[in-house]
Amino acid sequence: MKSYIKIGLFFLHKKIAVFGKENIPENGAVLFIGNHQNALIDAILIPTTTKRKIHFLTRASAFVNKLVSNFLGSLNLIPVYRIRDGIKTIQKNTAIFDQCFDILKEEGAIQIFAEGNHDLKRQIRPLKKGFARIILGTLRKYPNLEIQIIPVGFNYDSHLNFPSSVSIYYGKPILANNFLTIENSDLRFTEIMNEVTLALKKVTLHIEDSANYDKIIEKLNTHKVDYTNLTETRKIVKKIHSLTLKSVIHNRKINWFAPFHILAKLNSVFPLLIWTYLKSSINDIVFTNTFRFALITTLFPFFYLIQTAVVYYFFNLKYALIYLVSCILLGIISTKTMDVNL
Repeated sequence: MKSYIKIGLFFLHKKIAVFGKENIPENGAVLFIGNHQNALIDAILIPTTTKRKIHFLTRASAFVNKLVSNFLGSLNLIPVYRIRDGIKTIQKNTAIFDQCFDILKEEGAIQIFAEGNHDLKRQIRPLKKGFARIILGTLRKYPNLEIQIIPVGFNYDSHLNFPSSVSIYYGKPILANNFLTIENSDLRFTEIMNEVTLALKKVTLHIEDSANYDKIIEKLNTHKVDYTNLTETRKIVKKIHSLTLKSVIHNRKINWFAPFHILAKLNSVFPLLIWTYLKSSINDIVFTNTFRFALITTLFPFFYLIQTAVVYYFFNLKYALIYLVSCILLGIISTKTMDVNL
């Protein structure tokens, strides 16, 4: 499943760049805490770019029935209950937290998006206390255990369009024991919350000026900044007020691979029509790439296999295989050479 998901991400993204993998401990209890801008895509990028076996904390509403629950559980997903799921369900979190304590005790890894929800804005939002409560609860049960926090920064060039690129930055480990102990159990978790917030701002683009956020993003977009290049983008943000929209607009370059893109679309006309219909019905636009990823890993390959079977029926195996390989090559060319409109 991990390999198949990596293939889906390969065809979803033009480029996936990973930095700071040396900061990830090979062993020991670890909490991966990342910023959250792109729904499910954030969640599956961490376990597919690390060697650690990771458990996910996700909202309980995804566990709609026993069959789905068993399947998600087999992928190491753990439900977290919120007030909107019903006041009575909150009590179930006690068992969920106990499960997290034991995962960390066995020197496992848990992934949490501490902002609590997703948002397209390139800002680190105030963190929720859940991750700190898990750490404190674990240390109360296993006081000699060391727990490392790895901040994770996602930087997308585009959250909604295809094919987007993303850079993933793994920050330096934070030893949670330096901030939370049984003797020093500040239930406001001020120090550790501030430390993790600061660490997240180092590994992702954080636009501090909320009042002028939209104007800053507009200038960055017309300047054609590469959001995946964190260092260069920050340099431009520092001098953003001296830039004008008119002086940074670039002419659009000719994409010589455009004929291949057209051919790929013609070859995928029915899945694309279905995607167009589904896209218009997505209530939360942050899930756009999540739905796109779902179709890339299900509908599109299924459609190509059907067409391959048709070619085999009317011709022979040789032409069927040639057609199937052509589908894959067209998909690769389109994904890796198509321009993204921000």
